Formats: sequence, structure tokens, C-alpha cells
Amino acid sequence: MGRYGKFLACSKFPECHYTKSLNNEIGIKCPKCGTGEIIERRTKKRKIFYGCSNYPQCDFIINKKPINEFCPKCHYPLIQANKTNYKCSNKNCDYVRRIDTNI
Repeated sequence: MGRYGKFLACSKFPECHYTKSLNNEIGIKCPKCGTGEIIERRTKKRKIFYGCSNYPQCDFIINKKPINEFCPKCHYPLIQANKTNYKCSNKNCDYVRRIDTNI
């Protein structure tokens, strides 16, 4: 455990400085670059946000957890806007869909 979460490091530490962050993957591809995965990250103040695993090459981030559904207009993941609506995570898209409460 490190200051930014769980990580894996080489057992031969003084000679080898290899480390790898153990990320919480959401299972959704990044809509911006198409190659990375959206992962859960934390700020220095421990607030959770979601971003692309290819950072710094890809700078996609959102503050709310995405669901595994995509916007029909721009193909970005949807996020829960409030108790009754999902909305597109793309700031330039105006897609909103009501949450189906008839289960």
C-alpha cells in the first residue's frame, strides 16, 4: 500500500526500482483514445475520479462513475446525473435519458 493506493514492486528493491500500480478497472474502454481502459483513481486529497489508463497520452477524466451504457449520439459512457436521469459524460453532448424504474 502506498500513498496513492495499491501497487506491485520488485522484491529486489535496492537494485531494482520497478513498480506497477494496481488499478481498479471499470471494464469500459476509453471513448477518447479507444485503446485504454477507464480506471478508478484518487486525487491527493483522496477524492475518487475516473480516467483513462493511458494517462498522460490520453487526458480523459470524469468525476462520476460511468455505467456500462453508451450515448447513442457520441458513444461516450453514460453517468447518473440524478435519481431520475442518466446523461452523457461528454460535456459537448446534450443526451439525457430517464432511468427506467419499472423493474
